Amino acid sequence: MNSVLKKSLLSVAALTGVAAIGGAIYLWTPPGQSFDAQAAQEVAERYDVRIVRDNYGVPHIFGKTDADAHFGLAYAHAEDDWKTMEQTLLSGRGMSAQHFGQAEAPADYLYDLFRVEQAVAAGDLGIPADVQAIIEAYAAGLNKFGADHPDQITPGLLPVTADDINAAVMWLTPFFYRMDDYLAPLFSETDAPQVSPWQQQAALSLPQAVRGSNGFAVAPSRSADGHTRLIVNSHQPMVGRYAWYEAHLVSEEGLNIAGGTFPGTPVIPQGITPNTAWTHTVNRPDLIDIYKLTVDDEGDPQTYELDGEWLPFDRGMADFRVKLWGPFSLPIKRDALWSEHGPVLSTPSGHYALRFAGLGETAAVEQWFRMAKAQNLDEWREALTINGVMSFNIVYGDRDGNIGTIYNARMPNRIEGPDWTGVLPGNDRRLIWDGFRPVSDLPQLWNPDCGWVFSANATPFMVTDPECDQDRTDFSATFGIEDRITNRSRRAVAQIVPDRSITREELLRYRADTLFDPESRLMQLVVELVGIATDDPDIQAAQEVLRNWDGDTVVGSHGAALAVITGVRTLGYEFLDEGEASLDILATTASELEAAFGRIDPEWGEVNRIVRGDENWPLDGAPDVLRAIYADKDGVAKQGYLNAFAGDTHIMVADWAPDGTLRAESIHQYGSATLDETSPHYDDQVELFATHEYKTMPMTLEEALDVATEDYRPGER
Repeated sequence: MNSVLKKSLLSVAALTGVAAIGGAIYLWTPPGQSFDAQAAQEVAERYDVRIVRDNYGVPHIFGKTDADAHFGLAYAHAEDDWKTMEQTLLSGRGMSAQHFGQAEAPADYLYDLFRVEQAVAAGDLGIPADVQAIIEAYAAGLNKFGADHPDQITPGLLPVTADDINAAVMWLTPFFYRMDDYLAPLFSETDAPQVSPWQQQAALSLPQAVRGSNGFAVAPSRSADGHTRLIVNSHQPMVGRYAWYEAHLVSEEGLNIAGGTFPGTPVIPQGITPNTAWTHTVNRPDLIDIYKLTVDDEGDPQTYELDGEWLPFDRGMADFRVKLWGPFSLPIKRDALWSEHGPVLSTPSGHYALRFAGLGETAAVEQWFRMAKAQNLDEWREALTINGVMSFNIVYGDRDGNIGTIYNARMPNRIEGPDWTGVLPGNDRRLIWDGFRPVSDLPQLWNPDCGWVFSANATPFMVTDPECDQDRTDFSATFGIEDRITNRSRRAVAQIVPDRSITREELLRYRADTLFDPESRLMQLVVELVGIATDDPDIQAAQEVLRNWDGDTVVGSHGAALAVITGVRTLGYEFLDEGEASLDILATTASELEAAFGRIDPEWGEVNRIVRGDENWPLDGAPDVLRAIYADKDGVAKQGYLNAFAGDTHIMVADWAPDGTLRAESIHQYGSATLDETSPHYDDQVELFATHEYKTMPMTLEEALDVATEDYRPGER
């Protein structure tokens, strides 16, 4: 080898080595934050809190101050579900893709596009001092857990700050009213990213199947014994970032609430206090508007048209990383445009500006905290006027016999006249609304003469006896209030309207009803399937099963499996899709049942199960029945049965006697130990859940100590 060639090869090798080193440096994931564990321990010493875990492992947290109690909430929740807590915190920093990969990149892009971090850093969120104190305490509780358990912490994640908690609330809240559904149509079918954190909640990626819920309240005038009762029955995933965690908080400053919360949520959003109780159900108000912009250059827009003027975009930058392998991640930088409307989403079909409730807002935490502290209906309704909770129906009851329901929403203050339901022209400044309607403008019923109210994700004009319902024409068309009538709402009305004297046992039975109404979409599909002519004897046999099915999903039903699985495959998990009756789908479902059970009409309880740890129980119920149970539509083919993944989860019953005595009960589908398979509380409530039993919820220190299995301060367990 001559010297010139040798030198040339050495030069190429050197350049290649430099390029490789440069590439490694470019892709090397930054180490993240440094964490001073000693400083975290010193901050933790400011808080005085005691955690008493009952015989089901549920934490009852007692603090001198409200901040103490919320410090303890964070610590106890971290003990039971730290890895899920980390997912929420990373999402609230716009760093999910860096840790979990490409699927979460669109969500991280939207995080930067919506300027979540900048909104929090600006420091003008208007958070009152006492609310800021509980948020800081919650962050301190997470840091205390990290200092005590360094081996469980993802490097670089800690410390958690109050800004992190506020950012997570700000980022995640709009997706509860399904903002992702509005964005999806802007993309082509081949370029439709998963933009919602809901869609990364589980491997099944079935966000639509978990946003339901039921709520019931019965006043003394309608109950058989003069009691006031409220049922909390929110439908959520059974695991993951949006699965309910049960806890009880008490302080010497007047806080006493038992209820459910989510990882990273620094308060308890719904539950029972000695004097009040409430539950949320998902509603679908129109809280987002999308504007098609006219731009100067579709490929590289610099300006957009508004009222005949061409205005420059406010240009920002989305800057995040996407995990590759090992310690490497790809840095991503993309333009992030804003117009006077709000953030601008560039898609294959054009450039669209967004304006929606929740942009730059965190007042939901304050509202939930004030609701928990309220001692009576007047104080509780005063908390509603904060209007920080973006959406959700709310059903309410209290020890004084008051009941009510409200179609809650942070409703945009739009002008009347335009059609706000579709994509709006972006060149008309009149369509850029400012501010929100007061809570008093929303549909609501307080102490109706009919003596009961409910909510089951349907129109708010069907929530009690028909003579007490409100009239849609009394409310602005700009609210976009849904017309939907769910099977659950039909069944609630069918059962309760005729019952003028409701016992406790009847109310609990109504709540857990398993029937599909003849007018439900599933039963309509069954009629359509039975009516299709065919010469295939196997399909005829399947049609005969459907013809004889009575619409019930009790464990002993011999037609539910064929009907429900076929229905979900045709109409989606909420029976909302526009699917057509298909004998092919029916035949496939029948074939899978035959292969797994030796017959096409096995008992529903053989098919529909709840499996957790060593527990494996039959379940009645199905999608969109009041006993709501959702499972993978392909579960029979995959594993030989359906395993519930969402629906009925954390359920509570508040029952006040005429003298004001409270009986509080609850059930969780699994148990308090979310991730610890070695804990007895990983699956110790499964049997109770499957058999419709409830456990007593202690509401005082003395009651908690009577059933306590642990009593400790954070760090001393």
